[in-house]
Amino acid sequence: LEHPGGVHAPGNKTTRREQSLMIIRKEGFKDAAGIRLVHEAAFEQPNEANLVDALREDEAAQPVFGRVAVTDKGEIVGHVLLSRIHIDDIPSLALAPVGVLPVWQRKGIGSELIRQVIEDAREAGESHIVVLGHDSYYPQFGFERAIDYGIEPPFPVPPEVFLVLALERNALRGVSGIVRYSPPFSAV
Repeated sequence: LEHPGGVHAPGNKTTRREQSLMIIRKEGFKDAAGIRLVHEAAFEQPNEANLVDALREDEAAQPVFGRVAVTDKGEIVGHVLLSRIHIDDIPSLALAPVGVLPVWQRKGIGSELIRQVIEDAREAGESHIVVLGHDSYYPQFGFERAIDYGIEPPFPVPPEVFLVLALERNALRGVSGIVRYSPPFSAV
């Protein structure tokens, strides 16, 4: 469970903090190497970086929504990814991973990446997002305990860390069951 951090950059705009200009934008193909470096450094091992690479290649994980935080010098310092999962047979999205370079953590970057990728999913007409994460962190974005909606993880975890977010009113009405992650998640 990672608690992301970084510089706050409202919307798709830029902001000045610590003498640097930060831009949050949609990820592109050319960002792959920088994204990999972010996750390897943030998690101090390659599993999450490998997961991102595998999710991009897996048809079952599509669509993916990704955002990067980039300095004015072009350095990618943060990344977030949403990918396709299912709650029983109902399409949903998983929020994972979220990573920020250690030197940029605790400055709001992770929060802004999450806010913007949630908005991307909402604009694309998606209905809900599931996350395995800190129960003291993710509720600020509207996430609630999934078990309260009858949505369960496929593995044992405390109910307070398995969370769901409805992207529109009543989006969770009639939605319940066990979450099915795409195959790359089982390789992590």
